Amino acid sequence: MKRTRVRWGRVAVLGLAVVLPFGARAVAAEGKGPAVAGSYVVRAGDTLWSIAAHLAGPGADPRPVVDQLEQANRGATVFPGETLRLP
Repeated sequence: MKRTRVRWGRVAVLGLAVVLPFGARAVAAEGKGPAVAGSYVVRAGDTLWSIAAHLAGPGADPRPVVDQLEQANRGATVFPGETLRLP
């Protein structure tokens, strides 16, 4: 009987070791602000052009996306921590 309890204890510890990092990531992600689809939180060093180039994809022209971002938000100036609505 004791041997079975030891095994279940090891299984429980192993299960916690596997599940705990995922829970920690979920808790850490909650503090980063709203993660709503169709929005982007500006990070330090981001520009409207770099965000548009990322949204347009490789090889695509980002100029129409820049125009859409300007229209959907309050203009061409972005600040770190600001949440942009994506077109």
